[in-house]
Amino acid sequence: MLPIVLTLGVVVMIMAGLMIAVSAGLASIIGGIALFGDPFGTLVPKMVARFAVDRIDNFLLLAIPFFILAGRLMNSGGVTVRLFDFVATLAQPLRGGLGHANVLASFVFAGMSGSATADVVGLGAIEMKAMRSKGYPEGFSAGVTAASSLLGPVIPPSIVLIAYAVQAEQSVATLFLAAIVPGILLALTFMAWVAYQAHRQQMPAGSWPHARDVGRKGVRAILPMLTPGIILAGIYGGIFTPTEAAAVAVLYAFLLTTLVYREMTARDLLEQLKGTALDTATLMFIIAMTSAFGVIMLRLGLPQALASLVTSISDDPTIVLFLLLGVWLLVGCFMAQTPAIIILTPILMPIAERVGLDMVHFGIVMAMSLTVGLMTPPVGMVLYALKKVANVPIATLFKVSVPYVFLAIVFLCILILVPTLVTGLPYAFGYH
Repeated sequence: MLPIVLTLGVVVMIMAGLMIAVSAGLASIIGGIALFGDPFGTLVPKMVARFAVDRIDNFLLLAIPFFILAGRLMNSGGVTVRLFDFVATLAQPLRGGLGHANVLASFVFAGMSGSATADVVGLGAIEMKAMRSKGYPEGFSAGVTAASSLLGPVIPPSIVLIAYAVQAEQSVATLFLAAIVPGILLALTFMAWVAYQAHRQQMPAGSWPHARDVGRKGVRAILPMLTPGIILAGIYGGIFTPTEAAAVAVLYAFLLTTLVYREMTARDLLEQLKGTALDTATLMFIIAMTSAFGVIMLRLGLPQALASLVTSISDDPTIVLFLLLGVWLLVGCFMAQTPAIIILTPILMPIAERVGLDMVHFGIVMAMSLTVGLMTPPVGMVLYALKKVANVPIATLFKVSVPYVFLAIVFLCILILVPTLVTGLPYAFGYH
């Protein structure tokens, strides 16, 4: 009973506005007292600190600050403008072309940053400005801008998948490979909805671009677009590890923005380094405290109790995954992705293992399910970020996000029913 009360307590504290790390830390202390006694001594704080440090003492986690910095450098160094200009030119002949360009730009940028928030902050303002200048409906523009950012945590390199790999002791290379097909299909799903809305609202189609214009903008954008290929080719070619790939991404972004485009000053670089340090410190504090909470819950027997409860309902892997989908969608409404992954993975893994779920399939579906929460109240981090950078009323954003949330949920159901969409590529390349 105590583990359930503590878990609900963490949710209530987060909803009340307390920091995620502090909420998890307080719950860990209370759980530690129940486990070890000694409420007024030093044993419980020492054990909680040990659990926290054990989880963050992992070489793989070094990839997170590197990918954060790479995304920040790309955002501030003129890369996003060049990227969007090029894909907008390619999509120009299509009805609702800037909507398609919106999704395509986010798809490519996802391969540089691994973060939905970085996508909104970097591309969101550019995309909204371009669509407003062409007279696109505000709701249409805001909806597709918010939804396309969900590709950030899905397309490799993904910060969320790195966090899952650490908790579940899975291969990052396998998870990255497994996320490619779902990421492409999700992007195509959003583009299909954009096409439907563009025809329904009779948006005008543009003219075919001049080949010279396509070539000129393509040359300007080609170097940033090589970033995902460099990262993935290096990992799967055995040249460097995922962590080393993140460092290479930073070096490439630095050279691109300072020496090639020359749009980043020393002051800009310092600002991005400071921002990365703050983001990393915040995220690592969250990872440490939520990891300690997960270990405490494991010691108190919550995973085993939940496994017994779920399997008493059904031991069919597909049905269990549908039950967990409901849990993830609900949790995503109240908690950011990365801490949710860190808390839930050790708690739910025994359920997945008991019913024979593939841990790669399980991880991809969990990560993508929690991603949907970025567009749902009350947290909706992507929507609040878009409100800030594009000055769109939050009520409008919540309204226009509904169709995309529905599409994402339907897509997740298909992903559950057809696991080869996730596992097929890793099997084909011998990674699973």
